[in-house]
Amino acid sequence: MSVALDDTIEQRADDVIIRGSTWAAIWHMSWPLLLNMCTISIASFADVWVAGKLGSDTQAAIGICGQIGFFMIMLAVALSAGTTALVSRFWGAGDFKGAVDAARYSLIFAFIFGCVSGGIGLLVARPLVRMLGAAPGVEEQGWQYLKLDLLSHIPFTVLWVSNSIFRAKGDARVPMMTWILMTTLICTLDVGLCLGPVKMGIAGIGLAWLIAGTVGVIFSTFILSRSELKECLSFRGKFDKAQSKEWLGRLLRIGIPACIQDLSWVGGNFLLLIILAHTHDPTSAQAAWGVGLRVEEMIGGMPIYALSMAVGTIVGQNLGAKQPDRAVRAGWQVASLGAAFNLIVAVVLFTFARPIAGIMSSDPKVLEYTSDYFRWVGICQPFVALWLILFGAMQGAGYTRWPMIASTIVLTAFRLPLAWYLSVNLNWGPTGTWAGVSISVFIVGALAIWRFNTGVWKEQKV
Repeated sequence: MSVALDDTIEQRADDVIIRGSTWAAIWHMSWPLLLNMCTISIASFADVWVAGKLGSDTQAAIGICGQIGFFMIMLAVALSAGTTALVSRFWGAGDFKGAVDAARYSLIFAFIFGCVSGGIGLLVARPLVRMLGAAPGVEEQGWQYLKLDLLSHIPFTVLWVSNSIFRAKGDARVPMMTWILMTTLICTLDVGLCLGPVKMGIAGIGLAWLIAGTVGVIFSTFILSRSELKECLSFRGKFDKAQSKEWLGRLLRIGIPACIQDLSWVGGNFLLLIILAHTHDPTSAQAAWGVGLRVEEMIGGMPIYALSMAVGTIVGQNLGAKQPDRAVRAGWQVASLGAAFNLIVAVVLFTFARPIAGIMSSDPKVLEYTSDYFRWVGICQPFVALWLILFGAMQGAGYTRWPMIASTIVLTAFRLPLAWYLSVNLNWGPTGTWAGVSISVFIVGALAIWRFNTGVWKEQKV
């Protein structure tokens, strides 16, 4: 089977990943993923914009529930990280059977984990919203949204892993097309279900994502069934107990540390909401956090996530092809590109903080706090790029334990006490929280530069 794949490599468009210019490899993977992330940003913007039309309680609910949604999809993140590292390494090495097996078991576990995630989410979501300090009106709005949105975790977990399979083999265009389709649905349904003619309110946003996720996973599965890895959709007689245990272990040894790394960010954001609940105007502060975080992700985060995913595939395939120097070179090139892009984002956020905030909200307090958020978080954007891209490169190598430790220490043990001290003890209010976030990003970015430069990640076995 390995020989058969070697023969087809000569005709594969994604051969550029392991041969020729690394800049060509970066371009091949990056532009579809950048467009992919832009479409996700548009979908996220539609949610925030529609929520703004429904009132500040709805905006605060979307901000809080967005963090709960991220938290509940962490199992998908873990599987996705393991899928990318394993499939890309096998694909780069020309091991077709290994790539098929890794993809098949990833999809099986994705469906199981999606059901678990959605079910647990429905049980704990409402108490979590209350625990995060939400006012009664915000809590009710949040539950109306989550009881539909959490059901979408079943198709979205499968879709997340399916897209990882495509990216791992060097095809970033299918995930891009899938998200263009889903974003079109989400934007249309957000407006139609929330503002009219149906007027479901915030519940319409949750239903829009459920419908779009279902359509997306059907489309992605159809394309996968016609790809080189179509055998991964053949499940009959392939689910061996011993093999499934082995593959789950391989996936999660890579994925769990990556999951905990993301949890340190998402879990920290949960606790930041609690800190904001102790400020003078908690609802406005939490609404500003929700708006500010989403806008930052749209213009400074999503493009960097795209580059991070691109470099993960490039590193994984080149390590599989026994080309570690090429993997290192690609990592630094993508990191430099991302830092330069986010330097522009930093200038835009800092200079135009109030006009950008004014697009998202008309509430005076929310506008004030959001503008302050953009100024503080804007200055650290180049380090956001370095952190996410270099950690993404190491994740593509299957090296996830050290990034997990560094992220957990900085983003929880350091960031949270600092934010509490500045916001509550020194009475800086939301500004103290924004400052704590910015300082922690500078630190984790510097650590990412140092660790990637050591090169220890190149020796990681998967």
